[in-house]
Amino acid sequence: MNEINIDEICAWARAGGDTARKYFNHITGKRKPDRTWVTQADIEIEQFLRAQISDLYPEHGIMGEEQGIGSIDREFVWSLDPLDGTAAFLAGLSTWCISIGLLRWGDPYAGVIYLPMLDDCYWTDSNGVAYRNDSVIRVSDTNVIDNNDWISVSSNAHRNFRISFPGKTRSLGSVAADFCYVSRGSSLGALIGRASLWDMAAGLSILRAAGGVAVTLGGKPVETKPLLGGLTHSEAILVSTPVLLDQLHTYIQRVER
Repeated sequence: MNEINIDEICAWARAGGDTARKYFNHITGKRKPDRTWVTQADIEIEQFLRAQISDLYPEHGIMGEEQGIGSIDREFVWSLDPLDGTAAFLAGLSTWCISIGLLRWGDPYAGVIYLPMLDDCYWTDSNGVAYRNDSVIRVSDTNVIDNNDWISVSSNAHRNFRISFPGKTRSLGSVAADFCYVSRGSSLGALIGRASLWDMAAGLSILRAAGGVAVTLGGKPVETKPLLGGLTHSEAILVSTPVLLDQLHTYIQRVER
């Protein structure tokens, strides 16, 4: 295979961000059959990313939120969310991002997440170090939770969970952004609803390189291989630090319906 050039992938993400910024606050969305939003920005960014990957890594597979699943029986498969947080994008919020994940034999291998309105690029490659722009990042090493500490939650968490976390909860509107803020040590954790692989592929790579962990609410490791076909993860996911994971677990209960 061609050696992965992470600088080039970061440049792709920034180019996608340039496209998205042109549409930000000047676009309307359409509902997809699953009732989630899509915009022209989503479509154009994914088309651009697919073209770059196909040109540079023609032997790789590609799966993306807007244009579907290609050949996934490959050693390397790219998992693309061209605009993660489309609802936030349409609402004029700033935490949407471009998420480019690379899997090797179905496992997270490298990832780039770019938040254009903040000019923050989070990334990791196969060397196993996570970065925000040019600075190395690590998850928080605290073992004490202060009332000003925070975790991110999904936008519908109030309907599906009872959360007794003693600090604050915030909804960022983007699963990829949830991973970034835990990875940089700003957030102590994230409660993620049922997500697809393109929501998580880049984030899982960055999180693990930053020393974080992700498990289902049932306590099992998050398996990515079963999601290559486009399935949504069957359980909610808890993202945190190794030190706080068990403690955060005690603050979250699913509401039985």
